[in-house]
Amino acid sequence: MLPIGQKQMLTLALLAGFMTVGTFVYFFVAPPAYLHRTRNGVAYFTPPVIDPVSSKPLNVDRLAAYYKGNVAAGVYAVEKTRAVKGGH
Repeated sequence: MLPIGQKQMLTLALLAGFMTVGTFVYFFVAPPAYLHRTRNGVAYFTPPVIDPVSSKPLNVDRLAAYYKGNVAAGVYAVEKTRAVKGGH
């Protein structure tokens, strides 16, 4: 027979495990609507598209915002590469 402290810890560990598994099942079976698309209607994890003129990658979500009327978003649609600053 287990001591009372070990029984309590086992109960808490099992409860936490069931809650974790239940949460994962909930998110895979019936995910909330806000996890499907951004507010501009673009699916999450959409890869950037290539601009045919400049051959630079364009952020699809910012492109959608631009065509919806947010002109400022179009300026930032082109993915900027991070420049490594050298020097001292």
